[in-house]
Amino acid sequence: MIMRALSKKLTMISQKENNKKLSVIIVNYKSEHYLSRCLDSFYRAAEGRVSAEVIIVNNYPLETLEGIKKTFPEIRIIVNAQNGGFGHGNNIGARVATGELLLLLNPDTEILSDSLTKVIAEFKLNPETGVVGSGLITEKQQAQPWSAGSEVSLWDLIKNNLGILSSRLIWEKEKKTEAAWVSGTALFVPRKLFLELGGFDENIFMYFEDVDLCARIRMAGKRIVYFPEFRVLHKCGGSYGEKNKHNQNRHYYDSLLYYFQKHRSGLEFAVVKVLRKLFFA
Repeated sequence: MIMRALSKKLTMISQKENNKKLSVIIVNYKSEHYLSRCLDSFYRAAEGRVSAEVIIVNNYPLETLEGIKKTFPEIRIIVNAQNGGFGHGNNIGARVATGELLLLLNPDTEILSDSLTKVIAEFKLNPETGVVGSGLITEKQQAQPWSAGSEVSLWDLIKNNLGILSSRLIWEKEKKTEAAWVSGTALFVPRKLFLELGGFDENIFMYFEDVDLCARIRMAGKRIVYFPEFRVLHKCGGSYGEKNKHNQNRHYYDSLLYYFQKHRSGLEFAVVKVLRKLFFA
């Protein structure tokens, strides 16, 4: 309790500053049961090291988050009347954020590392860095598959279905490395760059919005860095639940098809479109 009170005091002091160094944006949809542990873990990681604000965009108006607000009175909650998806919620948060750097954080996560300052330093030491992705860890304490990866292409999809996962060489790295994309589960990006590129593509409701963002950031001449030293526990799929697997799969394949239409050749898009109809009509 003493540590929690001290954390609140330090955070409220930092919120009086005009220029906050870090803005944490959490898009919540039916995940209130995860939020307390997520927020506690962030404040432990930031305490005494980083000036920060926390913005929760609540994509489920019926979930009031009153309990969360009582425990963490310093956070800002924005009620989003319409659930426009993960990207839409983060874009809302980014537009009201004041930090130089954004941390887009899923509610079903817990920060395990005390290396938050090292991530922030990465952007200062290497101005060409456009995104830093965290080392996501499963509840079995293993590197989470698909937390970072190589270029998404038709050939890449074929290899994945054959069990040849080239992206595994990236997400199992123990030291920072360059990637084609990193997961949006715990993603750092300069706010100015994020807004200049229009934020997440809101045509994507869920999935591949992070891959799309990374593709556009690379096109702008910036690097995507996978930073496994910054470890984040991810409990996976908290907003969907077991009863909504069909919707989850539909969103995945819709987003995959849209990504290929936007970023890949007409031939690749046509093939993926046929495959989608065959395997997920």
